[in-house]
Amino acid sequence: LHKRTMFRLLLGATLGASSLVAADYTIYVPNQVHLALGHDASSMSVQWSTADGGSDTLDSTVRYGLSPTALTEIVQGESHLFKDGGDDGYTQTHHVATMTDLEPSTNYWYKVGDELAGWSDVFSFTSAPDTGTSLDGPLRFGVWGDMGTYNSQILSAVQTEVQEGNFDMILHVGDFAYNMDNDNGHNGDDFMNHIQSMAAHVPYMVDPGNHEVAYDFSHYTERFRNMPANSEDQPTVTTGNGEAPNNWFYSHDFGNVHFVAISTEIYFDYPDLISVQEAFVEADLMKVDREKTPWVIVHGHRPLYCSCDADCDGAATTVRNGMEELFYKYGVDLYLCGHEHNYERMYDVYNFTTTQSTVNPPATTYIVTGDAGGPEEHEPFTRTKPDRAAFRTDAYGYSRMTVYNNTHLFWEQVETDTDDKVQNEVIDSTWIIVEDHSPFSERKGN
Repeated sequence: LHKRTMFRLLLGATLGASSLVAADYTIYVPNQVHLALGHDASSMSVQWSTADGGSDTLDSTVRYGLSPTALTEIVQGESHLFKDGGDDGYTQTHHVATMTDLEPSTNYWYKVGDELAGWSDVFSFTSAPDTGTSLDGPLRFGVWGDMGTYNSQILSAVQTEVQEGNFDMILHVGDFAYNMDNDNGHNGDDFMNHIQSMAAHVPYMVDPGNHEVAYDFSHYTERFRNMPANSEDQPTVTTGNGEAPNNWFYSHDFGNVHFVAISTEIYFDYPDLISVQEAFVEADLMKVDREKTPWVIVHGHRPLYCSCDADCDGAATTVRNGMEELFYKYGVDLYLCGHEHNYERMYDVYNFTTTQSTVNPPATTYIVTGDAGGPEEHEPFTRTKPDRAAFRTDAYGYSRMTVYNNTHLFWEQVETDTDDKVQNEVIDSTWIIVEDHSPFSERKGN
């Protein structure tokens, strides 16, 4: 019995108190609470927001422990003033703290805030597994991109997935809220409070999309300060709000999976960072111990390959020219992205060539999962389905990725499209089996 199955009843009780809320942003009570993985399996970071003034009047305190009634550990974090670039000059304070010395794969409870202005609800989470392990059962990930505050068609379904203990980590591959800066930043607040019912319980890992471009990506960069930044050559980035940790490209482990986040937007908005990011990706991939983390997954916002429309020409070519050879050289198993408001699972692809294999594929498998729902709605397929495409649809939905062990990964697409009156139905699934995770050029048969 997977330990999180036993945990889900307690999780449901705490999650219910933090579902969709209309936050009062004029008070200092913590809101927009969300977790991210730390720099190792023994830590978990948490970020939350309070009204402007919190940096001067409030502590950034987390109390946590092994029981909701015994929050015996205390950690002090940091606070950072964030000012939206709009006409109102709306400001708020973001708090970031890291819970440390966590036992692997263990249930914890926590709350954030302080004695002066009040505390959040008590939330629960399960710490990360040791690097190189897969818990006492499979590792389960929710994956999606391009989710708006309005028309977020998957929200109810994925909230239920979290409440039932079905996800160990969430991966959101860019484009949040549409847009976070809308309504002088209040739309970003609403979005972050919408996802709090998930993100306060499960690490919510991200990468930036093109809809985060406003004020030099300040909303994305500041609202997700708690990502595990680890670029030595580019430790910080500068936005309209000033300097902040580099959460545009970074990497981390989760059990037997190594994840690398990239910013595809650098290719279009920050040409001076192109070579810096590519050097980071190569150095990072070169250091991966495939005995401990055999699965290597890169995620970004824009696709290298897709087949719906003109997005799959110029822009995809730009990103592909920068990344494809690195993926092939270091044996990247999957590349996950959004941007196209549809779902397209491809086979192994290298230089537009595919063997249509899901068993020991000789190149990276590419998957677009950008149909979570937003005001821009569907993006239809206007081009003939190519040989490299295994399955595609423009119906709303989200993806599940389950890593069972070092060789077997199971992928599913769940439709949640009210237009089709299809709810929570698996419409695509496949096993991806990789027995040799070495660079593709060294694998048998290549």
